[in-house]
Amino acid sequence: MMPAAPRHLPPRLSISCWIWSWISGAMPGEPYDDLDRCMRQLKDRGFNSLRAEAGLNWAFRLDGTPRGEVEFCPWIAGHGWNTCNFRGGGRHDVLQRVIRLMELARRHDVFVILTSWEYQDSTWLVADPAIRREVLAVPLADRFLHLARQFDRLLNILKQRDLHRHLAFIEVHNEPDVSEFPAGAGTFRNVDSPVSENRRLHEEAIAFLRSRHPDIMVSADFTRHDYAYVPGNAQVFDQHIYAGWELYWKTLYPQTIHHSQFDPHDPLALPAMREILRPDFTPWDDFMEPARNVREFWRPIMWLYENLDNDAWDRWVARQFPAQSGRMVETFESRFAEDAAEAGRRGLPLVFDEGGFWYPPRLSRFELSPPALAVMDKACDLAIAHGYWGFMPGTYCGPHDILWQADPDWLRKTNERFQRSGGAA
Repeated sequence: MMPAAPRHLPPRLSISCWIWSWISGAMPGEPYDDLDRCMRQLKDRGFNSLRAEAGLNWAFRLDGTPRGEVEFCPWIAGHGWNTCNFRGGGRHDVLQRVIRLMELARRHDVFVILTSWEYQDSTWLVADPAIRREVLAVPLADRFLHLARQFDRLLNILKQRDLHRHLAFIEVHNEPDVSEFPAGAGTFRNVDSPVSENRRLHEEAIAFLRSRHPDIMVSADFTRHDYAYVPGNAQVFDQHIYAGWELYWKTLYPQTIHHSQFDPHDPLALPAMREILRPDFTPWDDFMEPARNVREFWRPIMWLYENLDNDAWDRWVARQFPAQSGRMVETFESRFAEDAAEAGRRGLPLVFDEGGFWYPPRLSRFELSPPALAVMDKACDLAIAHGYWGFMPGTYCGPHDILWQADPDWLRKTNERFQRSGGAA
């Protein structure tokens, strides 16, 4: 048996991942323009929790003073039809928006996981380059404690309003093992700091938060499944599992953007590209100019997704899937079992709050198909069997995701099944 969650929290968390989109996709007509509607939809789909960007450096300047309104920009100007379903942009007082989120969480009895992607992917959504430079100028070795101090400021404000009781837990930063921290990998490359240094600095930040806020749990999540990264003082065990890694990284990308003979100026020379690209694809150079603020790691992937014929892509995936689905299930089986054993050894509640297949093209419908949902059903089975406290169904499942609108029934049934396993009504 895994350790139980604190009594004021649900016995099982069905988690919806709102990521940073709840801030960057909040213009009129966009998925998060009405947070109250989003909360009602979340409850209707059987969720009782959500995971979201805290926007710590957007809410506060580096000296801790409130920043006020911040202007945001699109992911990639002029693009985004198949990578995100919003224009992006607008001006937001992020501190006030977080307060609003927590007020609605209290009203709807939803529990919030607050985290940060600012040293991985979200800082480039800020339009003002001076703010981006300010955030990124924080030295690598100082980033964990800096974020912890920003969290402390936010938590104090939430406590003044009695909003903290609807926090499930907080994370100093998402996936620091593949972000810009010591021993991180902002572009999936190692840097010249040992894993132990990353863990020590992370532990220092967690210790600071635990001393200041002993009533709020602090998690640490990772994606490498190298338990040497995991701080010894984390209070929730959380490893992201992307079981579709092989489909994308060993099949799709090697046949397209990572092929040794890929020519960005003549992409149709590759057979796979001729099969899945739209005939009116955007030339590489025309795309890379507005994509310059996006992390280099993502740029080729975003170009590919933005130029896909989604019907052709879905047919391509359907051909690959029979050979891939068994390996995906095996990945889930081994990862869930290994993580449960390690969480048990550490005496920590266990959550799966990000993962699934891999980052999919937004309008691709394959992950809505019965074979794909069957794999995610298996992941839910495993989460139940191993006594997980929290589980997120689907690769991403928030108002910005196609699954949210296309199959709320599956989300509802999956969430109900998982929550019943913990004795919830």
